[in-house]
Amino acid sequence: MPSILSLIALLARRALLPVLACALLAAPAAAHTKIQSTQPANGDTVASVLAEVRVRFSTAVAPGLTRIELRQGGRTVLTGGAPVDGEGNREYVLQLAQPLAPGAYEAQWTTAGADGHVLRGTFRFVVAAPATPVTSGPLPTEAAKDSARVDSSLAAGVPGDPDAVGTTTSAAASPLSVAVRWGWFAALLAMIGVVAFRFGVLARLAKDEAFRPVAARAEAGAWTIALGAASLSMLTLAGRLWLQAAALGMRTEDWSGEQLTALVTGTVWGLGWLLQAIATCAFVMGMLIARAPHGRTAGWMGAAGSVVLLAAVPGLSGHAAGVEGLTAVAIVSDALHVLAAGAWIGSLLMVLAIGIPATLGTTAAAYGAVAMMVRAFSPMALISGAVVGATGVVSALLHIGAVDNLWGTGYGRALLLKVALLTLVGATGFYNWRRVLPGLGADDAGTRRLQRSARVELAIAAAVLLVTAVLVALPTP
Repeated sequence: MPSILSLIALLARRALLPVLACALLAAPAAAHTKIQSTQPANGDTVASVLAEVRVRFSTAVAPGLTRIELRQGGRTVLTGGAPVDGEGNREYVLQLAQPLAPGAYEAQWTTAGADGHVLRGTFRFVVAAPATPVTSGPLPTEAAKDSARVDSSLAAGVPGDPDAVGTTTSAAASPLSVAVRWGWFAALLAMIGVVAFRFGVLARLAKDEAFRPVAARAEAGAWTIALGAASLSMLTLAGRLWLQAAALGMRTEDWSGEQLTALVTGTVWGLGWLLQAIATCAFVMGMLIARAPHGRTAGWMGAAGSVVLLAAVPGLSGHAAGVEGLTAVAIVSDALHVLAAGAWIGSLLMVLAIGIPATLGTTAAAYGAVAMMVRAFSPMALISGAVVGATGVVSALLHIGAVDNLWGTGYGRALLLKVALLTLVGATGFYNWRRVLPGLGADDAGTRRLQRSARVELAIAAAVLLVTAVLVALPTP
């Protein structure tokens, strides 16, 4: 056993801690990436020869993950793009092999900012006539015939118009991306809940000799759920990488090349992804050690350390990594928010899924065991709920800006919906504490009431997770 523990410590020093350190060091330079300018400008009519197309971003972006595709009439004319020297990976240029023939063109760009969000955008322009005749080119004959017509919808962008640099979309907003994030958040809260339930509820239950058999059965059930949640985490880990690569337009041959390396090691998102992979493996190893002879305490402590690291992953993969100036504060606040949510909602799931079933078939003392479980859980839930609320306020202050953005933007409205649902979760928990808890311990009627209200609380919490999965894909005000 000491050799296994030594191996875990070595992995933590050599792999896990460096990844976390790199993520936190990279985070202060991160910011929400936006399109700053294009050349030609969106809606421009170019009357001279055009030898290049440029895109400038508000922050540095990953060179291996940025490309510009020039299209005309649904056909790709040229794809590429390289960073401009001296611009710190903020400006990219697509050099044209020959001047463009007259016609309407659309430039599509794709990139990943330091916070890992994959962004796509388009801008359009018209080439009126090249300065020198073009005798041959990549454009098909039928496209060239249409090129003389200037589309009236490509009027020049008005300065100050939000659409003056074209349109921008986030790949993270797709339904499949939302579903994968929802599954990841559920797995994360379950893993945190298992650890919180073991140390905050079962440890107290095991102190009473009469309830030790119940605590032992519940701990065995917690071990099973822990491995199931870790398996879901690994599944979503693969899904997140596949979706991120697909959003960047990576082909099969790119998965072992420069683009994949740039994605995983060149962005805060990639470092967060690595942290999820390493910490999930460490969590599984801890749970396996917990089942070994004499490894129970060390295994559970290892699992506890792993979930603390896992709680930092959403912040590294979301808006917290893009807060300018206070990035470290935003990531720490986000991690505390996740830990508190897991200790609250995840532990409630454990009480309902394994705590109460562990008392079935036992003596009448089982009713007392349920009451003791809930009495141990209630203060932990109250403190966790307060932390969720406080860190939520910090996040809102960092991301919302003006108060009217709460109802004037999609991000703000989604945040208000999340707050409303969390209020319902808190109200249900308060009802359990004030009305259901006093009736526990005498017979099974109180236990049945607890089960009903806990199911309602968990159903609303699942809706909160879904809204959160959508919220992190929306642009902040």
